[in-house]
Amino acid sequence: MQQVLFTIPVLKGWMDPTGLPIAGFGVMLFLAFTIGTYWGVRRGGAAGMSAAQIQDMFLWVVLGGLVGARLLYMYQFANQFTDKTPGGLILAFFQIWRGGLVFYGSAFGGVAAYGFFYWLVLRRLRVNAWALADGVAPVLALGLAIGRVGCYLNGCCWGQVAAEEVAHVPLGAAHFPLLPAHCRDQLVRDEHLQTAAGFALVSRERRPGADPRARVLLVEPGSPAAEAGLQPGDRIIKVNGQPNGVVVEVTGERADDLATALARTRGEVTPATDKKPMTVYFAEYEDYAQAVLAVPPVGAAYAESDALGELARDWPRGRHELELTVRRGTEVVELAPFVPRSVGLYPTQLYETVSTTLLMFFLLAYYPYRRHDGQLMVLLMVGYAVHRFVNESLRVEPTYALGLTLSQWVSVLLFSAGLGIEAYLWRTKASRWKPQPLPPPEVSHVAPA
Repeated sequence: MQQVLFTIPVLKGWMDPTGLPIAGFGVMLFLAFTIGTYWGVRRGGAAGMSAAQIQDMFLWVVLGGLVGARLLYMYQFANQFTDKTPGGLILAFFQIWRGGLVFYGSAFGGVAAYGFFYWLVLRRLRVNAWALADGVAPVLALGLAIGRVGCYLNGCCWGQVAAEEVAHVPLGAAHFPLLPAHCRDQLVRDEHLQTAAGFALVSRERRPGADPRARVLLVEPGSPAAEAGLQPGDRIIKVNGQPNGVVVEVTGERADDLATALARTRGEVTPATDKKPMTVYFAEYEDYAQAVLAVPPVGAAYAESDALGELARDWPRGRHELELTVRRGTEVVELAPFVPRSVGLYPTQLYETVSTTLLMFFLLAYYPYRRHDGQLMVLLMVGYAVHRFVNESLRVEPTYALGLTLSQWVSVLLFSAGLGIEAYLWRTKASRWKPQPLPPPEVSHVAPA
């Protein structure tokens, strides 16, 4: 998993404090589009299209696919989007790095975009649509293979927890950097299969002035945290080189007054947003203790946490390492940086890369032997539907009727549509498998001598 491959030091503070992040997922999409367009130009020529026309078609299909993929994701995981206002949904639509894409949505969006392009351009050129479909079918399979590598780098589309017996088998299990991984909430909060960073914390005391900074209760044996030297009883005082300060969330009718009063003791106020209440940050615990003991919460209330908790709640993309400094008795200990990793998960992203790559080679080998135009596209539809239905059984997705996921139901529809198209083409297209009748010989009319 490598969500951010590198960062360009421009536009600092707009999307990332260090500059413009170049995401692995975006790079794979760019490669899929670039390679697919180049190869599609070469293969689409068999259908009588020029290079410019094929490039335009691919651009339409890719843009339509991205829109469809995002819309289906937002529909399938609507619970992740709390702001249901039109402005909030439009903003969330463009924040792809905070959510994801669903391939079948891209298929529907791409088909719709191709339909518009065909109606506006291709039908006037009298392009053989089925020959074009056979030409681009292997290209689509390659695009899927490259795109799923992007999913793996992004850490999305993961599989279920892998059995221990497959831990040492190639592609048997994948361990993602847990803190920025999309699977963290499921593994930690929902199923309680592991802790967020390899250790558990002592419950915070609720009396005013008690130190709310994290104190270690237990460390998972063999975890990266244990290997870094973390021990039970350690009080975490620095995180990634910065003080593990106290964060006070202030709510209530007089939250502004309480926050202003607390901040007089070297506190920093952060205004409330749609997603987070107003907070006051204290870099030092002593400043926090002095402030809360001196200012009673009249007309408002507050809840304490620490910088580690706030950072872990919304971990920055591209950062994997966690570097802690702890107080152990009277001693301050700087621990070696470590990367908390998830339990082993089936890398279903890479399974699809392998499957679609094999499917691409099969389509290329079968192309000279196809019975009629359109048969390669049918084989792509049927082959991918079978793969996706099986691969989806290793995924963690919400289920619908008959215990099948949304993608499994779409796979059934895609499989059925492929068979229906093949039945139609079988009846209406001439077979290349049958020898065509020879034209009648020309009769030479030679005048008798």
